[in-house]
Amino acid sequence: MAKKDLRRVEAAARRLERARAELRDAIYRANLSGETVRDIAPHADLKPTRVQELLQEARRLERETHGQG
Repeated sequence: MAKKDLRRVEAAARRLERARAELRDAIYRANLSGETVRDIAPHADLKPTRVQELLQEARRLERETHGQG
């Protein structure tokens, strides 16, 4: 029984990570389209400082993906 529960935990963790990445990418696209951190924060149900952190992560990933970092 425990193995079954652990597999559920692993599956939930994968879904959570995918959702987090999707949110980060959506925040990045919204910012690129002209929305400010303060515009985005209430829609993401996050504090502006957390939105800024996610934007920094997205920019870093963008640089790494395009060989600029």
